[in-house]
Amino acid sequence: MRADPAHRFLFYARGLDRSSGRIVLTGDEHHHLSRVLRTPTGATVYVTNGRGVIARCVISDSASRETTLAVEGVEEDNPDPRAVTLALALLKKEAFARAVDQCTELGITRCIPFESEKSHIKGYSPVFIERLRRVALSAMKQSFRSWLPDIDSVTCFDDVLARAKETAVVLVGDSAGGTPRVAVRDEPLMIVVGPEGGFTDREHGALAAAGAISVSVSPFRLRSETAAASLTALALST
Repeated sequence: MRADPAHRFLFYARGLDRSSGRIVLTGDEHHHLSRVLRTPTGATVYVTNGRGVIARCVISDSASRETTLAVEGVEEDNPDPRAVTLALALLKKEAFARAVDQCTELGITRCIPFESEKSHIKGYSPVFIERLRRVALSAMKQSFRSWLPDIDSVTCFDDVLARAKETAVVLVGDSAGGTPRVAVRDEPLMIVVGPEGGFTDREHGALAAAGAISVSVSPFRLRSETAAASLTALALST
């Protein structure tokens, strides 16, 4: 039975599996649990491996550098989720981080940052990609999800196009037109959102030729990060 997430904190331990009897939290997870929340020994906490398992645990020992948890039972054991990829053109860093945060909470399983022809930003450093992965981790825990999305390194539009051709359903955010509603089948899904300046005619044509469906989520012009979250919510609610 799913744990009620209200007033409960979820922690991350990649090494957790269905048969684990003991988990040791270190680093940021230990710091948050022991130093920020000051959670006492004997308290119940929840831990996920980011791959479908949430375990109910009890704090058995807290030291200066690590917290030891006794696993009482598996609270959730979810199968692989539906593959939902967000391909988002490069934006200013804070805007891109907001998109990753919101779309992780909504249910994406992968994010692909890519350079579009009208992208004003021309790449992200490995340091920023790691920051995006931390943002996704925080959003997963905040939303009490058990699946951590993959955050890819920056790629090019043609790579996104190649992936689109291999994906069952591809939705493209299009403020200039497109259908306001779309029935989405329960199949692998890719959501493609361009930069603030939009896609070029060549990019629009290539996506259409790949079978992508243009979708308008608002009669108004949205920022790219808002469009990404809106289109993700629309696709996953149909």
